Amino acid sequence: MRLSNGEVLLRWPLDIHVLTQGWYYNDGSLHQAVDLRTQIDNMYIRPVYAAEDGTVDQTQDWDGHTRTGMQSYGNMVRIRHAPYKGSVLQTRYAHLSSYCVKYGQRVKEGEIIGYSGVTGNVFGAHLHFEVILGGKRTNPLVWLGSDFTTASGQVFTYRAGEHAVQQPEQAASGAQTAQNGTGKLQVITVGPVSQGDADAVFAVCQSRGLTDAGLYKSEWAEG
Repeated sequence: MRLSNGEVLLRWPLDIHVLTQGWYYNDGSLHQAVDLRTQIDNMYIRPVYAAEDGTVDQTQDWDGHTRTGMQSYGNMVRIRHAPYKGSVLQTRYAHLSSYCVKYGQRVKEGEIIGYSGVTGNVFGAHLHFEVILGGKRTNPLVWLGSDFTTASGQVFTYRAGEHAVQQPEQAASGAQTAQNGTGKLQVITVGPVSQGDADAVFAVCQSRGLTDAGLYKSEWAEG
């Protein structure tokens, strides 16, 4: 989505916003992407959504055994979006179990383009998500909202000077939504709760516009 100030706010490609790896891997080596948790209990195949309107400019089928080079992505989709400040903007979605789009197809933001899986060079189910600007990978978190949690305290998020997309006009709208009948704002704390309950609370906050406004926060309980 293009904001009124010309910046880009991408949609999260999953309904679950839990980072397992960031721009740097947890061991400190360069990742140049984020990995998003897909598995809860025994379920790991989840819908993957287009982060913004665009055109599918690359798809790949995994050969079933190669884990190097481009095949390391497994089943993969890449989408080309409208340019950003004169540079080509693309997003990549990897390790899919399957995809349901084809090369040259126009897609809308939020449209299902495939399903998460464990194809390619992958250890454990997750979605590998990249944002590419002018042919260079950038930290996806600076293109997304702040409504995410990390799987552990080791997960890298932002480098110095980086932050989530700022939405001043939406923040004002979200604050108005959060007001009670007396015109005062309320701070609500819930938890610790189970993953299922946490997902339900997040869904309500998202439907009310509170996540886009940066008014929802969550963190993992210790112990």
